[in-house]
Amino acid sequence: MVAYIISILAPLVNTIQQIPQLYKTFTTKRVKDLSLYSLLLILTTNILWLLHGYFIMDVSLIVSGGFSLFVNGTLLLLYFLYKKSKGV
Repeated sequence: MVAYIISILAPLVNTIQQIPQLYKTFTTKRVKDLSLYSLLLILTTNILWLLHGYFIMDVSLIVSGGFSLFVNGTLLLLYFLYKKSKGV
């Protein structure tokens, strides 16, 4: 039972970890302190977890991986939009 709870909590925490950064970036429209390489590594990790969840047919990994991919993909998109528009 403990392993099952951890298997639900781990992807959930992983999914919500970037939401504060996404919110801050969206509201301040500043990306000066964001690392492009870090964003790309996190996005790669999200894709790998999503694929892993798909291959083992784990719904919690698939859902959290898809949501994480969306959040971090949006953050990456904002990075390029705001970096271009602000020159930062």
